[in-house]
Amino acid sequence: MSDNNKILPCPICGRPLAVRPARGRKSHKLFLMLVCTADGRHFRGFIHHPPYIEAILRRASIHDPGGGSR
Repeated sequence: MSDNNKILPCPICGRPLAVRPARGRKSHKLFLMLVCTADGRHFRGFIHHPPYIEAILRRASIHDPGGGSR
């Protein structure tokens, strides 16, 4: 398995974490949200490093979300 294909597991249940774009509630800044695919209450993490986010979204061909993460 190459380093690019590793899946991050949820620290609670071990299921894979999903990565999706999200926006801050107050700031409306773009984030990447990591969330447990089994139960979103298990784990939620946010990454806000604009160059990294832009590279990930460009590589995945994901467009900027219009609203929040809900």
